[in-house]
Amino acid sequence: MTETTLPLIRNDSPATYKRLMGICGVAAGLALGVGTALNRPVIAVVLYAVGLTAAAVIPYGAARPLFDERDDAIHQRASGTTLALFGWLSALVYPSLVVLSGTELFSWGPASAAIAWTTVVVYGTYAVALGYFRHTSG
Repeated sequence: MTETTLPLIRNDSPATYKRLMGICGVAAGLALGVGTALNRPVIAVVLYAVGLTAAAVIPYGAARPLFDERDDAIHQRASGTTLALFGWLSALVYPSLVVLSGTELFSWGPASAAIAWTTVVVYGTYAVALGYFRHTSG
């Protein structure tokens, strides 16, 4: 029988694999941040890609599935909460910037323009996805 588990992992529990995936993801993010701060963008991106690739490959080396319906439900709730929070924040921030741009207290610069375009892209993407899923579900 062929062993499909990663040889570096002694404890074959799903929690161990999930923890290792998290460590790889955090290490990837840290490598990207530190490499950027040290003005080493190529090294930063290479280490980031290696870390995320390792995190993505780990489930394929597990002897049994790592995620089930409960995990999917948790991820759906977390992503829904995150998107709702940032959606409402952008719905408040963008109009506030528009109002402030009519005063001498604020003018549009690269950062504020990026916020404005991000708001448009996020809500546009949501509208397209909502229309698509409504159309295909019924």
